[in-house]
Amino acid sequence: MKHVLLVGNPNSGKTTLFNALTGDNQRIGNWPGVTVEKKTGFFQCNKQTLQITDLPGVYSLAVNHDAVSQDEQIAAQAILDLKADCIINVVDACHLERHLYLTSQLIELGRPLILVLNMMDIAEQRGIHIDTKALSRALNLPVLGIQAHKQIGLNALYEALQNSPPKPAGFSLKPFLPQRLENKLVHLKKQFSAKGIDADLAHYYACRWLEGDSRSAIKDRLIFNILDVGQDDDDILMADARYASIHQIVQEVQRKKSDMSDFVTARIDRIVLHRFWGIPIFLGMMYLMFLFAINIGGAFQDFFDISTDAIFVQGTAWLLYSLSMPNWLIAILANGVGKGINTTLTFIPVIASMFFFLSLLEASGYMARAAFVVDKLMRLLGLPGKSFVPMIVGFGCNVPAIMAARTLDSERDRRLTIMMSPFMSCSARLAIYTVFVAAFFPVGGQNIVFSLYLIGILMAVLTGFMLRKTHFQGQSSPLILELPAYHKPSLRRLFKETKVRLNFFVLRAGKLIIPICILLGALNAIMLDGSINSGEASSQSLLSLMGKWLTPMFAPMGLSQDNWPATVGLLTGMLAKEVVVGSLNSLYAQVGHFSQMAVTHFNLWGSLKEAFYSVPENFSSLGEALLNPILASAPDSELSQSVYGMMAQRFDGQAGAFAYLLFILLYIPCVSTMAVIRQEASKRLMWLSVIWSFVLAYSLSVVFYQLARFSAHPQQSLLWVLAMFMLIAFFIALIRFNRRFNGNNHVISTS
Repeated sequence: MKHVLLVGNPNSGKTTLFNALTGDNQRIGNWPGVTVEKKTGFFQCNKQTLQITDLPGVYSLAVNHDAVSQDEQIAAQAILDLKADCIINVVDACHLERHLYLTSQLIELGRPLILVLNMMDIAEQRGIHIDTKALSRALNLPVLGIQAHKQIGLNALYEALQNSPPKPAGFSLKPFLPQRLENKLVHLKKQFSAKGIDADLAHYYACRWLEGDSRSAIKDRLIFNILDVGQDDDDILMADARYASIHQIVQEVQRKKSDMSDFVTARIDRIVLHRFWGIPIFLGMMYLMFLFAINIGGAFQDFFDISTDAIFVQGTAWLLYSLSMPNWLIAILANGVGKGINTTLTFIPVIASMFFFLSLLEASGYMARAAFVVDKLMRLLGLPGKSFVPMIVGFGCNVPAIMAARTLDSERDRRLTIMMSPFMSCSARLAIYTVFVAAFFPVGGQNIVFSLYLIGILMAVLTGFMLRKTHFQGQSSPLILELPAYHKPSLRRLFKETKVRLNFFVLRAGKLIIPICILLGALNAIMLDGSINSGEASSQSLLSLMGKWLTPMFAPMGLSQDNWPATVGLLTGMLAKEVVVGSLNSLYAQVGHFSQMAVTHFNLWGSLKEAFYSVPENFSSLGEALLNPILASAPDSELSQSVYGMMAQRFDGQAGAFAYLLFILLYIPCVSTMAVIRQEASKRLMWLSVIWSFVLAYSLSVVFYQLARFSAHPQQSLLWVLAMFMLIAFFIALIRFNRRFNGNNHVISTS
């Protein structure tokens, strides 16, 4: 079976082409010995099955371990080690000159090569015309123009693969290469040839050596008497010669008209990337995202909540009651399975709105600017600015955010980012925020959510700053980022990306929430004496006993003894943050005898009408919410018998609710996050993250609640605040002492 490698710069469209070729016929694993993702797939080419490997994006094949990410190191080594039958080099047609740098190095490798110019339609829109035939003659290899996102040009690629492209003749640097370097190249090639290396590969190794490649695979092939052949400026002179040769070729094959998009991009960037206005604009964009999610998405939340509750909770309870089923079965199926489905589907409008807005920021080109803007701020604090790129991913889920740390250049930056990422508010936390906003802050809720996101970012920065002074001392690597031109994103693409992300979230959340709701219903039904409860919450159930036993520990942050369901929610949230809302819904519903109420007052048609009418009603009140962003009012009296009503009765007002949300924001990452920290870093770092997040969450929640209730008991509040600051100081001192005692070796451990 023929093996094809897919190689290109980051964001060149490699993965889009990979997906277009393989469809669903692909598998994802890791490269041996590392956690970098390895994607392989299979596709049919004229009745022949070909295997294709999508390598991580790489800018150059000359690898310096101290200056490039683990992804690039793996890609550069794989190109050399994997004896592929053909290499497909994907190049962004909009940035031909920059991307041909990698192409010139691939030509020197001497392997069969096909050059694929992707995004040809976008290049034409920007006034860029590329003569592919002239480029093919200049490089002496097949050159194809495609549109991978539209699957245009794939037939020509199939034909080129079938014809088995020849090895390229080589890439000449002679007109621009200083004589001194040319002599060194000849000398190095002779030395490599003397070691029994093929002439083409000897030239490749010689070029990489002069370009500063630090891989032992290349160094080991040299004899000791020529180790000093390189000089400090050799890599710069090689790069200059390479770019000069590429520039000469591009001048002959590319015609470019004046592009208004470059002019518009430059004008917008003067404002968006401004040294003073950049940060406020970034915060404004984040605020707009929460405003959009809470108000626009929230306008549909009642529709999903009321309709799914009528069908899956009340309807299930009514049907089972009509069939004379036992009360414990009604409780488990209605308040367990039904409430789990109801809770999961209620997330849809708010989470979908947030995913849509994030996709809009990414597709428009602003998200790359956000990383650049925040880089300046984080460098003032001595933190790696590049860390914020994967941390932005954490707004969706912390797990891929931690995995995205693989792209960072240094081990120090990777581990700092891994420790900071769990404090970013993921979409599962947003689902919890929306429930509490509806119960305690129904107007101006976006301000509460925005403040929680900001606090999460600040705690991430505090964590990074603390670890930089203790565990991970050293210099941060610079941020090198490609800023794309601004463009209007396709609505079809936005909806497709939103759908993919939403499907993943809902399926993942549902698989966790429904079993947890069933488990909670069962624990609530089992009494201490072994008897079965009728479905109502009882102080003698196993679940009640567990919650009441732990609740006093959370009393300083406002949880009263009768609010034990909130404690159980924190326990189940350690499994997954999505489960917290399901736990609270299930438990408060049982405490309020909701299952019996559902049977007595069930009216499916009336509930569905109420659900439909809720959408225009919510939109009609949207203007008031926008005009009064800081106004908070109590929940409607109609909620007194509902879950929201039970929450309003048992939490200590807005202060108690916000303290609880602070704890939700900061405490122990979910099991999935803990597992990926263990996988990507070490067991020690995982436990450090768990303990530090709990200390920070507990301390900050207690401090906020005690200050909010300071007038009621000033001496007690002051003692609690001082105790919490002492707890944080003690933990930081313990980390510093542990580092001095054990040294830095444990930080690099992977066990």
